[in-house]
Amino acid sequence: MKHAIEYALVVAISGLVRVLPRRMRLACGRSLGSLAFAVDRRHQRITLDNVSRAFRDQKTEAEKRAIAEGAFRHFGAMVFELVTLGSPTPEDIEALVELEGAERYARAHASGQGVILTTGHFGNWELHGVAHGFRFGPVHVLARAQDNPYLNRWLEKIRGSSGNQIVYKKNALGQLRRLLKGGETVALVIDQNVHLEDAVFVDFFGRKAATTPVPAWFALRMGAALVPAFCVPLPDGRYRAEYAEPIDVDRYREMERSDAILAITQELARVQENYIREHPECWLWMHRRWKTRPPEENERSDSRVVETAPGSCDTPVEDTAPVPELR
Repeated sequence: MKHAIEYALVVAISGLVRVLPRRMRLACGRSLGSLAFAVDRRHQRITLDNVSRAFRDQKTEAEKRAIAEGAFRHFGAMVFELVTLGSPTPEDIEALVELEGAERYARAHASGQGVILTTGHFGNWELHGVAHGFRFGPVHVLARAQDNPYLNRWLEKIRGSSGNQIVYKKNALGQLRRLLKGGETVALVIDQNVHLEDAVFVDFFGRKAATTPVPAWFALRMGAALVPAFCVPLPDGRYRAEYAEPIDVDRYREMERSDAILAITQELARVQENYIREHPECWLWMHRRWKTRPPEENERSDSRVVETAPGSCDTPVEDTAPVPELR
């Protein structure tokens, strides 16, 4: 009953907001984001702490607070964009999203060895996925099933509106392996904290961040191309879906496997950081990205060493190993 009521509320709000002009819908979302920033003290504290630690002396306190509230406003607008998207046509999405670097993706896909699109909770990653499907054909998106099955089916319909397929976490690595072997494209969101036993630690805004090694492992083991991709808001309210230069995985192949995985994961993190620094209000600062700490910072006797992380050595990644999530 609780799930049914939640779903009914979302559908009702979606129907009410959809009748408004798009500019007004986004304004309502931003206003709701500002309200959430004011009343959700827990996530406000997490956001302010993350922003403060990331920019240290590079921003004034007023600028840091503006970034933190801007992140809430941005995601409020994004939610309103998502819930009113409905069943878009290619023309609808083309009017909202322009593509940059499409030739980079096309070259990577032409190799026939599969493509891993790596992204983060940045900009409008959901709309980017829909735009990609209409332009290039289906992409297989790794996601976590929502707790509410009604909302999960609703969200799945939106994500699949351009032909995209959802791969859920359970036994996901085996599915991803088969897809890449068949030359398909998979999308992984890799900017969230992971548990110590599943992580390699890379520098991210000057701090060690526990990060999944799965994309690097697949790229080294299977020859799949690694293409960072991000969806940047434009001043006129539209978006630019950008495909960055593919990571040159071959330059790491002479290294020890664990060193190569760490180096590739660090390069992916550096690309993400550059985008976030340029558009700091567009990232999910309210997530505890630096929660898991390296073993040397953890004095508890039950700490597990990072060498056991899947993909951090020559041990094959098992189908039951954790994978990056799309919330």
